[in-house]
Amino acid sequence: MTAEHAGPVRTVSRTVSRTERAVNGVLLPGFEGVLVPEWLADAARAGLAGVVYFARNTPDVATTATLSATLHSISSDLLITVDEEGGDVSRLEAASGSSLPGAAALGAYPGGGTVSLDAGRALGRLLAATGVDLLLGPVLDVVSEPDNPVIGVRAFGTTPDEVARHGIAFARGVRSAGVGVCGKHFPGHGATTVDSHVGLPVVDEPLDVVRARDLLPFARALRPEGRDAGQSALDAVMTAHVLFPALGPAPASIEPAATRLLRELGHTGPIITDALDMGALRRLTGSVGEAAVRAVEAGADLLCLGLDPALYAESSDALSRAVAAGRLTVERLEESGERTRELVAALRDRRAAAGAAAGIDAAQEALADLSALGAHIADAVVHVRGGRLVPLAPDAEPDVVDLRTRLDHAAGRTARHVQSAVAAAWPGARLSRCPSPGETAETPGEGVAGEGAAELLLDESGLAVLIARISRYGVSADLDRTGVKRGAEFPGGVPRGVPRSEPLVVITREPVLGSAERARLERLWAVRPDLVVVHTGLPGPVDDWFGTLSGGGPAVVVACGTGRANAAAAVERLRGPVDRWDSEEQRSSEQ
Repeated sequence: MTAEHAGPVRTVSRTVSRTERAVNGVLLPGFEGVLVPEWLADAARAGLAGVVYFARNTPDVATTATLSATLHSISSDLLITVDEEGGDVSRLEAASGSSLPGAAALGAYPGGGTVSLDAGRALGRLLAATGVDLLLGPVLDVVSEPDNPVIGVRAFGTTPDEVARHGIAFARGVRSAGVGVCGKHFPGHGATTVDSHVGLPVVDEPLDVVRARDLLPFARALRPEGRDAGQSALDAVMTAHVLFPALGPAPASIEPAATRLLRELGHTGPIITDALDMGALRRLTGSVGEAAVRAVEAGADLLCLGLDPALYAESSDALSRAVAAGRLTVERLEESGERTRELVAALRDRRAAAGAAAGIDAAQEALADLSALGAHIADAVVHVRGGRLVPLAPDAEPDVVDLRTRLDHAAGRTARHVQSAVAAAWPGARLSRCPSPGETAETPGEGVAGEGAAELLLDESGLAVLIARISRYGVSADLDRTGVKRGAEFPGGVPRGVPRSEPLVVITREPVLGSAERARLERLWAVRPDLVVVHTGLPGPVDDWFGTLSGGGPAVVVACGTGRANAAAAVERLRGPVDRWDSEEQRSSEQ
């Protein structure tokens, strides 16, 4: 059994070779659980650069703060990093959903980038309180492709200007709280139609197009103008597993030309790769170890690895063999290690200057403040577009159908916070969802979440049964689309034995024309023109996606993501005006 540590660890002396220390100095592994495994403690004592937190390490902020304190007691130079973007991608609040609505919501907030600065500062306080040194964010991708399977609402917007404005403001907010930031995914992941978690995306466009669209947010963040001139907003930059033929023949994370371009733009801090165990590189390089060597050859300083300790061992062995074979030099590895150590020292000074508090009490206080701000942002941003939304009655028992089928690999699962929020508001809700490709009721995929109310998995036959049931008695809302009270044909009240009909709530993310999600939406719309959509994807294409349905399309609650704050605000839109149902009940009782 692997030994693990729950508190400060006794230093164990052993001889560490120069090569081992240099190799450790470029590795950024993940690990399982909330205790420090012995292999990780040993690597930290032998010069490990840092760690990446995943959701399995951070079940709550108190546990995270304790874990960070333990890691820093083993090595004060250890760089603790985390993907905590807010919205759809959260590690510190993976179980409950993020308190912060996410980048798309910040970009849509009325009034400019001030809210992004405030959001960054509030998140930075939470990160500092839980002992995190470096945020693997903000996302500086310009989401120019609506069918992008991995960026979507993780981006601040669809134009370079809005992404740069909000991304820089967010980064400055995080830094003001004493935490570092890492802009990603250089040179840009927003124009892709392939998720680099599973395959290799290619952006085959001229370099001048890439510069004007994808590179602009990075360039502005690295070399800001005006009063911040000469003060980069980024401490590190993460490279993407995306192939840009205009730059070179390899994905940017292992392409020397991409690294040179990043340095030419003015970046002097560490260059961090996206996780080397992602599908885009595995298929190309054949192994994580070879990907690690090629990344360092290309100029990377820190190599992100996944949870499996075998990935650390494989990468360490491959880099050591590369040094022995002459492919890499110890000096080259030490150069990267020194760049990371300089960053850690700068972050320690920044944290002290900011007076950042750490520990369980500070983390819980920061989380409460972040939740309050996030609720305010979500309430201002989540809105209704399209057809007239008929509020759900307090005692409704809605059918809730999740049409999303594409797994959200960045978030770690298909987020179901909207379903959970609806089920909490209307306990009689019936939840169902469409399966991901290759998934069946007998072999559920990772999209099945165990928490909250149970969901029925709808294959094609199940969808047909659902459609037959919900269309049998016609319109199911208490009010129809024109606002006329249902049951008006029964002046004395609905006769006993006539089944009560219920609302239909449909959850979407990418109802692109020709997609399976769109086809299922059209089938439901054809039989239930009173349905209401909660759209968790990009807000920009809403009119194109839903307005093209027959009759002008349904009412759409534009949630700008699937975080907990987004879901709570979406439920409030479904409720409608607070006094509407009170007056309806009063009129009903007076009849």
